[in-house]
Formats: sequence, C-alpha cells, structure tokens
Amino acid sequence: MSGRRERGAALITALLIVFMASLLATQLAARAVFDNARSSALLERDQAWQFALAAEAWASEVLNEARRDDEAVDHLNQLWAQPITLPPFDELPVRLSIQMEDMEGRFNLNNLINPDGSANEIQVQRFQRLLRYNELDENLVFPIMDWIDEDVEVRFPDGAEDDYYSRLDPPYRTANRFMVSPTELRLIRGFDDEAYRMLAPSVTALPPGTGININTVRPSVIRMLAEGVSEAEAAQLAEARPDDGFESVDDFLQLGALAGREIESGDLAVGSNHFLVRIQVELGRTRVRAESLVYRSDAGTSRTLLRRQGFVE
Repeated sequence: MSGRRERGAALITALLIVFMASLLATQLAARAVFDNARSSALLERDQAWQFALAAEAWASEVLNEARRDDEAVDHLNQLWAQPITLPPFDELPVRLSIQMEDMEGRFNLNNLINPDGSANEIQVQRFQRLLRYNELDENLVFPIMDWIDEDVEVRFPDGAEDDYYSRLDPPYRTANRFMVSPTELRLIRGFDDEAYRMLAPSVTALPPGTGININTVRPSVIRMLAEGVSEAEAAQLAEARPDDGFESVDDFLQLGALAGREIESGDLAVGSNHFLVRIQVELGRTRVRAESLVYRSDAGTSRTLLRRQGFVE
C-alpha cells in the first residue's frame, strides 16, 4: 500500500515538474517574442529618424540651390514651396513626405521689441491689427512685450511680469528674452488655446529684425501692413503676385489696393532666410513627424536652428 502511495507521489511530483518547466518555457518564449518585437520597433524608430534627418539635409540643399539659382528672390512657385513625396525605396517599405514653408511670410513676434528694450511702435500697431481682425483684445500685445523685454516693469494697461505669473498654480516666471517658439504664447497672460490657434498660422518667432517677404507673405499678414486693408483686398494682393515673384518691394507697393496707404517698407523684402521644414516618415508600423527651422544664408549655405520630433505608432 505504501509503495503505491510513493509511486503516486512520485508521479504527481513529475507532472508538477513538467508543468513548471512548460510554464517557464512558455514565459521565456513569450518574453523572447516581446523583446524581439520591442527591438524591432526601436530599430524601426531609429531608421525612421535617420530618414527624417536625411530628408532635412535634402531640403536644406534644395533651399541652397534656390538661392544660388534665383539670387535673392524667393517665391511660392519654386521647388522648395511644393509638397514633395518621394517614391518608395526598393529595399525598405519607407515613404517620405516633405513640406517647406517660408517663416518670413509670417509676423515675427520678436520684432515687437527693439534691441534696446523699447517698443517697436510700427510692429506693435501691426500686431494690434492682427488681434483686432481676429476679434481679440488689442491690449494682448502688452503682456507679450513684457514676456520678451528684460525689465520687470509692467506695461500699461494689461502687461504682466513675475508678480502675476508667480501667483499662478503652478507658478513660473517671465522669460525676459526673445521667444524661441510662438507656442510660448500659451504661457502668456490673456492667451488661451483658442486665441493661440487663431493667431498661430500668422505668427512666428525668429531672430529680431527679420523682415517680411512680400512674395510669400500670408494674406492675414498683408492686412497687418496698413490700416483699412480688407480680407478680400489682402487675398487679391496675394493673388496678384507674379509667377516668379516681385523683384522689388516697390513693385508690390504700387499695386492698386495699396495706393494711398501709409506702409512702412523698411522691413519688407523679396527674399527669405528662415524656413520651416515639415517631414513625415512612414516605415513599417512606425510614423515619424519632424519639424526643423532652417536658416539659409545669403551665400547659399544653411544650418538647422531648431528641431522637433515625434513618433506615432
């Protein structure tokens, strides 16, 4: 009787060992599959990012060639301004899409403040027109100026310095420097998401003193240039641009809709130096989106000033 019990116990023990071994093997196999999938995903991401960097370099060369070929004129019918989708590669399931935009066709928020910290009244008036056209309070220009300038004095009537922001939850301080990105507007007193979305297509944050290219300027920015320009007139002015762009600012200012209007033309130009390169890479199951702010010099060389990236599985 005892022998049967011992054999039964031994059988149960053996079965238990087999079960545990099978369970461990299954877990190890599952872990191997998971690790392999994770490694593959990481490899895809790295490859996709390298393709994005290569696309950025290619876009920079396109901009350089445009400057060398067309000298100082940049317009919307050049190659850089066209959406580009490269054909699939033979050995890899990758798809590249590139879109470039001239950032000097927008209003530069950093131009609101002169290098000495004083207000640039012409730029302030322009931005107030943009606020008014979007049914926003014109006084929103003042907290932006306080955000940029180096002092701690609050501008009248609705400025904001550290005393305001330090009482928020969570508290923070003013930048007291030129903006790096227009997204900083979200941090500034009086701006909510809706106000930011309304202004975002028309504004940028470039080095102070950067001009406006009349060959690429958005209609919303054309309206800012002078008092009383209607939305329809701004659209007509944009449509009136020659296919190969204006060769001089005077040619633009002589258009009928601008006749008799006072326009400060000192910062208007027919060429540009700052471009936003938007890149999307599709590789397997991985999607990479990247944005690069590229500065192109008058000599036809370029460098990347700012780069943002994101992954979408």
